[in-house]
Amino acid sequence: MEPERSPESESSEKSLFSSQQDEEYQEADEIGVENPLLQPALTGDVEALQKIFEFPEDPHHEHAVQLLLEEDILGRNLLYAACMAGQSDVIRALAKYGVNLNEKTARGYTLLHCAAAWGRLETLKALVELDVDIEALNFREEKARDVAARYSQTECVQFLDWA
Repeated sequence: MEPERSPESESSEKSLFSSQQDEEYQEADEIGVENPLLQPALTGDVEALQKIFEFPEDPHHEHAVQLLLEEDILGRNLLYAACMAGQSDVIRALAKYGVNLNEKTARGYTLLHCAAAWGRLETLKALVELDVDIEALNFREEKARDVAARYSQTECVQFLDWA
């Protein structure tokens, strides 16, 4: 039987873990470990993204698809960041490289759910034009339309009702 831990020891363990994580992130920043697709995806720089994917001379070309599909702990890849930022042109451009626009996160959210939650109407329109599954359900059994309604994204609800 393990001895009970005091709340203070748990708190100090969390603090230690947090400081170790901060150090790891700082080290990653110092050595320049960053996804080179992130900045152009968030700023809508479609030309920079296309250069990475289409020019073999680009130092990131060989790993471009891998970088695009790299996921965080929740299962979100770079496309989710582009959806949150409302970068519809980026979504359209990256769709050409064979990504699955219906892929779900660990909790069942799709790109459509994400765009709906963030109120990104133009991104919703782009995703519907790209023929994503508008009937997909998340872990709460919600469609993107339901998520839009939960976050009071009225224009998105109206569009998804129409779509």
